[in-house]
Amino acid sequence: MMKKNKFFEILAIGLDSIAIEVIKKTLKANGFKYKISFISEIDELSGMHRKSIEAVFYFSNKQSHKIIQDVRKISMELPRAAITLLSSRVDLGGAIGAFRAGLFDLLTVPLDPSELRSMLFRLQLHEVMQSGHWNPERAVLHLFSRPESFSSLEDISITLNQYLNLFFEIEKHTFFANEVQMVRDLKLEFNLNSHQQKRIKRFIGDSSGLIFGLRFIEDRFHFLIKTGPDKFSYLVAVNQSVFSVTEILSDYLSNVLRTSLSILTESKARQEIKLLSLTDEVTGLFNQRKLTLDLDYYISGYPIDKQVFSLLFIDIDYFKNVNDKYGHVVGSQLLIDMAAVLKTQLRASDLVYRYGGDEFIVLLPKSNLIEAKKIAIRISECVKAAEFKIEDGTKYNLSLSIGIAEYPSDATSAKSIIEFADKMMYLSKKSGRGKVFHVNEVVA
Repeated sequence: MMKKNKFFEILAIGLDSIAIEVIKKTLKANGFKYKISFISEIDELSGMHRKSIEAVFYFSNKQSHKIIQDVRKISMELPRAAITLLSSRVDLGGAIGAFRAGLFDLLTVPLDPSELRSMLFRLQLHEVMQSGHWNPERAVLHLFSRPESFSSLEDISITLNQYLNLFFEIEKHTFFANEVQMVRDLKLEFNLNSHQQKRIKRFIGDSSGLIFGLRFIEDRFHFLIKTGPDKFSYLVAVNQSVFSVTEILSDYLSNVLRTSLSILTESKARQEIKLLSLTDEVTGLFNQRKLTLDLDYYISGYPIDKQVFSLLFIDIDYFKNVNDKYGHVVGSQLLIDMAAVLKTQLRASDLVYRYGGDEFIVLLPKSNLIEAKKIAIRISECVKAAEFKIEDGTKYNLSLSIGIAEYPSDATSAKSIIEFADKMMYLSKKSGRGKVFHVNEVVA
């Protein structure tokens, strides 16, 4: 039975006064009692009393991968709290990643009171589920029911942390950035002998191991959890449940964790094979096959979202001279260096491909012709200002000829937009090289 007049203890991270007022008004209008604490950054969590916090409202317009990292941090610090992200720019991939990392809900800014009200009522259900009516088997089934959904070791570690917090009160949580520091500190704290140190090192190297019990001291359980590649946590926990530690940390949980890690390893292997088939072996950039897939994706979406995109066709001027004078090894290194320069000048959403030889293509999603010109000019000027080093220390200057095409005004298929951008690049070369070209407009 759901409680009426539920009291919420809420933490707001990075919210402005407008969003906070909307949240307060919606809570009051729907009969919820509440207390809100405020912090500006996630790092401030470490100095707070966090045990009673049930809901977190977190505002961020960072890039998706950073939002996912932040959700993981909050989830690790507040495993019982429902985390709601407030943002105006999260893409689908970022949203999926955030939910896998422990997100409860996603609300767009500015806040819609009706969406917020719906979220608050669902928050009551979340509170009931977290209220202590768990047994170990039910908790494992609920939290680890879809092992194929875990996309990283961090995902599994966070879920394990949430599971443990249903039964234990975590009194101490120490992060280690590497195994050397961890083994050194634990050796001092527990006076570990060489055999015990070896056991910890075996756990570190075991790809199917996620949790490692150190020892019981009085009523406290000391253990390690892998929180990511070369990242570890040392925790001290007190059992607050009616279940024994052997029931909580059962063989059933161990088998489920091993299954999740095994599926993750297999999934990563498949992804690596797929990635190899879609990347250029010299530069590490995407290749023509990936370009075709991406163009088909954006073109197929246009009838629905009417979102234009642009293409840059880039050719390195006089690159044949480099190969003729210095050889193909030096030429390949310059291609690698050029790829690095291109990536530094592009946004997180932009995609860059090696098309062949000394030719590159940049796909600019959600970018019209005007925006594409600005990006092309920025790339061109950056390359002209750069000094590329040859193996004997010689500094070499390069320039680019860049052609631009916009979908669908310049072309309406994957093949034709590449051909149009290629033609614009060719006209750029004819106009004197080192230029950005679209139809009759040439930019030096």
